[in-house]
Order: sequence, then structure tokens, then C-alpha cells
Amino acid sequence: MYMNIAALLLLLGLTYIWMTRGFFNSLMHMLCTIGAGAIAFAVWEPVATLLLSLAPNKGFLTVLAYIAWGAGLLLPFGLSLLVLRTIADKVVGSNIKAIGAVEYIGGGICGAVSASITVGIIVIGIGFLPLGTGFMGFRPINYTEKGAGSGSLVRAGGLWVPVDRLAAGLYGHLSETSLRSGEPLAQWHPDVDLEGYAINTSVADGKASPSIKPDDFKIRSTYIVGADDGTSKVSDLLIESEAADALSQGYQDIDGETVQTGTLLGIVVEFSEGAKESNGQVVMGNGQASLILRGESGEAKVAHPVALISQARSDDASLYGRWKFDGEDVFISSVGGSSKATMVFEFVVPTGFTPEAFSIKGARVLLPAERDRTFATASARFAALGGGALLGGASLKEVDTTDAATVNSTDTGNRRNPGESPVVATNSLGFSFEVRQKGSLELGENNRVERGTVKFRPQDVNGFGDRNVIVNSIAVSPDVVIVQVNVSPTTAASLLGRVARSVDRVLPPQLVDTNGTVYPAVGYIYRDDQIIELSYDPSQQIRGLAALPSLSSARTDQSLELIFRCSKGVELKYYSIGPKVILELNPPLPLDRAQD
Repeated sequence: MYMNIAALLLLLGLTYIWMTRGFFNSLMHMLCTIGAGAIAFAVWEPVATLLLSLAPNKGFLTVLAYIAWGAGLLLPFGLSLLVLRTIADKVVGSNIKAIGAVEYIGGGICGAVSASITVGIIVIGIGFLPLGTGFMGFRPINYTEKGAGSGSLVRAGGLWVPVDRLAAGLYGHLSETSLRSGEPLAQWHPDVDLEGYAINTSVADGKASPSIKPDDFKIRSTYIVGADDGTSKVSDLLIESEAADALSQGYQDIDGETVQTGTLLGIVVEFSEGAKESNGQVVMGNGQASLILRGESGEAKVAHPVALISQARSDDASLYGRWKFDGEDVFISSVGGSSKATMVFEFVVPTGFTPEAFSIKGARVLLPAERDRTFATASARFAALGGGALLGGASLKEVDTTDAATVNSTDTGNRRNPGESPVVATNSLGFSFEVRQKGSLELGENNRVERGTVKFRPQDVNGFGDRNVIVNSIAVSPDVVIVQVNVSPTTAASLLGRVARSVDRVLPPQLVDTNGTVYPAVGYIYRDDQIIELSYDPSQQIRGLAALPSLSSARTDQSLELIFRCSKGVELKYYSIGPKVILELNPPLPLDRAQD
């Protein structure tokens, strides 16, 4: 409602301004606006990619990753319009005066075109900014109502004057005709007016990260379900289980049409830690992923997934579940604390269309021409899913245990006594402080640390106070166990030990379970006689030893404990730096206790 009012007022205001400026002046501005829009869409992807590459993992400039796609369109448009208008004013030094009626009518028409393009591009750009689902009451793409196709994302109520759709159509058409390029907008962004709003139909009411770097995910394999010629009934492909009387999931395409025949395409995607949200998990809805299809006559079409397959339980790396996007606000998250997460996105491909590219939050990759596997029926796919043949966990394939020290895991457990063992399963900080001392730390329920960095003087902690304002532990979810490894100079896991010193400092410290699943360090607690430093961020792994506080063998007052988020229910086997094992836990350490 409010977006409609704002867009209409801006449209009318700009039209009136240029109507009063005269026909020729308005005509010049219209030509500059058309040119600026063409430039903006032409450089949009390169500029957005550049902003993403400049975004650091920490600090104020991380905002670049959140605004990259919106700013990548709006900034070039504004700058191009300013430059083109300045050049036009310099080249054409004087105006041409038409008769009164022509002056106002012509000015109004040209002003309306300029205003429509300007407002349309602004609305499209706003859609890519993390302003929340339904910002200002505007949802041009929304879930279908209950019934056939429930949970599908389809084109919904747009603007009263659909300037966003008109701008998208204009530049999509120009990209394949008079302004044709090697990478036309119509081919790779056929519904650009909906794209950003679909991405921001996300968890946390649209406040999740709206972008991802291209190297934060990769396609591992693809498969199809159904006949190779694409003539299978979609209702047969979307059965919900292997049971004989299983129901079929409803589905509608982005235009709200029910697809009768086609195939089901599965794309196996491996996400790295850079794809995680601030809570340390990869979270996906059907708006964050899209499939670009090419029709027999060359037209492009966008499809959103109907289901997602992912690891079902943190304690079983071979157990996967298939979750349907069959309702409003269905978001699937990765489980456990592995450094990587593997998910499968399943799309309906209508008869006559060919999949060309896969996109996650704007980052696009081309699909291979051939599929790795074909399942004739949905039942065959379910059988492969149950047998673990579709996908596997993020694992460390080879480890070097040549110089590893062995630690008896019965001396670890949940006790926080670094003197006995360097590996302890606990979310306790080992010290306490009051909420007023939290600095930049983010605290969650019961004053538990969620992320951030803070420093204290030793004499300022462990004071007595009201339990309701004391901070002494790290927040955990039910499928995660916090494990701490003491790498201080006097421990078996010491970073100053012979084996650790022989390892390249760019390699990351990590824990490995008996399945080979890797868990990166996501924080540390450093102490000496002058300072206590806590640094913890579940969405950012420690990429190398060089990122840790330095230790000296000449000092006796230093200690350093690394913090890991591991999957509940697994058994830890190794502590390693890269593939080089520093400690082997024998027997493996079971993470079977929930942490408060």
C-alpha cells in the first residue's frame, strides 16, 4: 500500500516537473534517462560482483555484501543519468521553444516516460536491498493460497501503475534488439522486477543475507526424475513418499499456471562457510534459489524449487530428508556445525524447456548439458535418497596421522579442566562478567554469547552479582555442541609444539569426526596477565593460524582456547591443522550430551 502511494506520488511529481520544463528539455532528459537505464543494467552484474568481492568478513564494510545487488543497479543509474544530462546540457546550449500546447503535452509525455523508467528502476533496485519481506506493504511475488500449488511463489499484486514491470520489459526487449549484447538481460534475468523481492522472501522476515559470493557454493552433480523427453506427469514426479497411496504436492509456475507435464531436476549444491547466516547455518527458502529455463522458441523463464533435500540429523551424516516448499514461509536450515553443508534443490522443468543456469541469491552458474543420473520414477529417487546415494557430507578425505599424539577421550568429556585434557565439550566461558560489560558482543536468551569480540582486564571479571545479569556461556542450538581445544604452550595440542610449528600458518585449525566431517574453529578465548579476549562468530571460521593471537614459549602467563561448533550426536576423532593431525582421540569422543 505505502509503496504504491510513494511510487505514484514520485511518478506524478517527476512527470509534472518535466512537463513544466518544456518539450525539448523534457525530450533531452527522456533520452538521457533511457541511456542511463541501459548503462545501469549493462554494468549491473559486474558492479554487484565487484562490491561483493570488496566486502570483508568482519567490520563495517560487510554491509557491501548486503547492498551489492541493489546498489549495483541504483548507483550506476544515478551516476549515468547525471553524467549524460551534464553532457547534453553542455552540447545543447539553448532550448527550443514550441507553441504552448505542444510545450506542455510533449513535455508531459516525455516526462511521463522518464518518470516511469526512473521510478521503475528504483523499485527494482529496492527489491534487492535487505529491507524485509513486504517492505512498505509491497509483495509483487508471493505464495499461492492453500490448495493446488500451495507454497509456490507466483507473481502477485503489483504497483497500481506497473512501472517496475514496464522498465523490466523495456530493457529486456532492448537487450535482445537494438541494444543487444552477448549476455542479454532478458536471457539471464527474465523477471528482474520480481527477482530481488523473491530473494528477500527469506527467513527473519526478509532480513537474511540477500547475496552470496560465487565461490561460496559449487554444484556437485545433477539428476533428473522422469522421462528423458520431459513428458512425465508432474503429479507423478511430486509424490510425497514411497507409499502406494502417497499424495502429490501441488505446484504452480511463476505466472500462476499449473504445470501438467515435464521432468524434475535435482541440483546437488555444496555450500562453504561463507554462505552461512549469522547464526552459523545455511538457511534456504524457495525464493533464494532459481532455475533459468530456455524454451524451444528461445524465450527465458524462471522457476523456483519445489523441495529441498538436506541432512536430517546432526548425528548422522548419511541420513537425509526431503522437505517440501508447500506452505508459506518454509525455510530449511543446515544442521550441526560442519564447515560445509550439502543440499539438493529440486525444480519442475515444464515440457519444451531446457535448464540453462542455476542461481543462488543472484550468483549464477551455468548448468552442465548432461545429467549425472536419471531416475525413471520418484520412487527410484526416494530409494537413492534412503541409501545415501544422492549426496554426502562435507568431509576431510585424507588425514596425516604420522606425528599425531594420542589423547584418551575418557579424560575429556564435559569437564572444563584444560590441565587434564586439551579437548573439552563445554559452552562455558570459564569466566563471567556482567551484561553492562558486553561491549560489542551480541547476547541471546539467558545472556548467552551469540557473536562478537570483547576484551577485559583480568581483575574486571568473575565478580559477584545478580545471576540475571551474568554472562558466562555461549549460545547453542539443540543440534550443536560447543567444543573447546586448549592450544596453550603447555598442552598436547599446543600451537608451539613440534608438529604444529611444522604446519603452514595459512591452514585452519579444525576438528574431524569419525565420518570425516570437518568442524572449523569459529572463535577463541585468549588470556594473559594483562587481558582476556573473547572472539566468537559462528558464521565465520578461523581461516588460518595467522588469524589467532600470537603465543610465545618465553611467556608463562598465556593461554589460548579455540572454540568449535560441532554436530550433536557425532564422535570426534581428530584435532588437526589442515590435514595434519595434531591429536587423535582414542577412543573417539562422543558428543551426546545437550548443553544448557
